[in-house]
Amino acid sequence: MDRFDQITTFVRVIELQGFSAAARDLGVAASVVTTHIQALEQRLGARLLNRTTRSVKPTELGESYYRHCVDLLSRLQQADSFVESMQTTPRGMLRVNTSLALTELIAPVVTEYTARFPDVSVRMIATGRHVDFVEEQFDVAIRHTLPPNASLIVRKLAEYDFVVCASPKYLANRPRPKKPADLADHNCIIYTDSEFGNRWPIFDSPKDLQVRGNLQTNSGVVLARAAENGQGIVILPRFAAADALADGRLVELLAQHNTLRNPISAIHPHRGLVPTKTTMFVEMVAKHLQKVVACAQSRTRPRAAKALGSRSSVAITPA
Repeated sequence: MDRFDQITTFVRVIELQGFSAAARDLGVAASVVTTHIQALEQRLGARLLNRTTRSVKPTELGESYYRHCVDLLSRLQQADSFVESMQTTPRGMLRVNTSLALTELIAPVVTEYTARFPDVSVRMIATGRHVDFVEEQFDVAIRHTLPPNASLIVRKLAEYDFVVCASPKYLANRPRPKKPADLADHNCIIYTDSEFGNRWPIFDSPKDLQVRGNLQTNSGVVLARAAENGQGIVILPRFAAADALADGRLVELLAQHNTLRNPISAIHPHRGLVPTKTTMFVEMVAKHLQKVVACAQSRTRPRAAKALGSRSSVAITPA
């Protein structure tokens, strides 16, 4: 028998001064009230109520126990109210994991979010790897590659395509690649944390490109800056290359060849009862990302990129 039900029944019997009145208030049969009180007294080994045909009064011990019970129920109500308020308005600490490649995109959302909800603190950790939600205690991850754990809940927030690019300096004394296979003859900057290594599975083709180069890095910043400095050819998400392409620091290559579209996703450890602080943040991220990706597409050369199918776990830029 539930101890909480026993205590609640005991309190209502005293406050309403009768078993029948307590039964009506609790919406149960009078026999249930009797059973709860008897079980409570037996468990405690003490008489809590003096019962006659006309009245129900607490014993001296019952009066003291009643005060403790009222305090306990009040604390439980406060705890429930606290949780309900947390679900109504974001509060507390929001622990976010994000891909290294997405940090600059997510930062403005964090600023807007904390300004809008001052009772929330955000702890955002960027990693090149997917995280363990249980061990590392993240509320949500915003990633541009899909997780290896199929049990996680994934919600697509936006889609992006890749762009192959190099600087005018690199192209000054070299022929531009005319087809994807020509990349094998160029110096390509390789992202070391990719599961694909020096294979670039980005084009709408059944075969991956095998590339080589004299610079390998796990830094997205180094990847982009090296390309701008003339080190070689690089592949970047279009949103990451948009500024450099618009400014002429990088030039898009192979624009006539479609690249696969990839999802940016919010990843949750479980489906049910996601805190409001998390759902509000994810909604804001989704709105922001869709705007940024659309802007990047319009600022650079528009093209139709095909939806990513069986190769949805492509990870060739900083994860």
